[in-house]
Amino acid sequence: MRPPAGCPEDGFTLVEILVAMTVSLAVLLATLQSFDLFTSNAATQTRVTDANDQVRSTMDRTVRDLRGASVVLRADDDDLAYAVPQASGVRIERICVDSLKLYRSSTPAASAVAPTGPCTSATSIAKVSAAAVTPFTYDSVLPTAPLASPATVKNVGLRFSLDASGAGRTASSTLTASAAVRSTAGTLPVGGDDVQVACGQDGPLVQIGVGLPVDLGPLTVTYVTNGNVTIAGGSVTASGSGQVTLLPPSTASVVAIITDAIGITRATINKPVGCVA
Repeated sequence: MRPPAGCPEDGFTLVEILVAMTVSLAVLLATLQSFDLFTSNAATQTRVTDANDQVRSTMDRTVRDLRGASVVLRADDDDLAYAVPQASGVRIERICVDSLKLYRSSTPAASAVAPTGPCTSATSIAKVSAAAVTPFTYDSVLPTAPLASPATVKNVGLRFSLDASGAGRTASSTLTASAAVRSTAGTLPVGGDDVQVACGQDGPLVQIGVGLPVDLGPLTVTYVTNGNVTIAGGSVTASGSGQVTLLPPSTASVVAIITDAIGITRATINKPVGCVA
């Protein structure tokens, strides 16, 4: 059947159809590649954000704890542990790096003792970069104090290079923070002149008479006489005066040991006693 008069018989040639299909396919492939790139970037950013959020939460808690009444128990390049006083006992916090993983643990305890288990016994919270710098740095109240002396730490620096790579793509981020340790041990303003010794009728009398920082919590005084006899000296009041304690008549020297509410020694003062006849 012939087409009605006046209707053109022209159409698309095979070459034109093939060209149109090729162009359409190229446009479709470009669109799919753009969509795949967008999806991949979004997934990478999600991994980075998730890693940052989890580690940032841990760092914020660590900074908050250290600026409170916490006491540093371990101060290594890749292992930080500290104790936080609680209504009953303490909370032992640990953050450490092992085998390119960042671990964290929080454990209630009766006393402030550094954890002894391996770092990997804690909970893994993030991967760190193979080229990560030292995660923990410390400033000491004593310029020559080694890192193994946590009692002298006055400031803690935290730096984590996180590895959020995945699906064949490399992604990383670095988080930093620092915290001044409010309860650095061994830094109470106490010296030999603050331990007052008097000669009483029944033996030497000793008392701590200095204004101590009461925000550390209850401070307890213990006396050691002649190097081997321990005598309870009671607590230091808010005004900074400890109770008067009677020492044995034969006391030639006394060491006053001041500890805080969680048993950390804050000051040790050696004082001669001139009451022995």
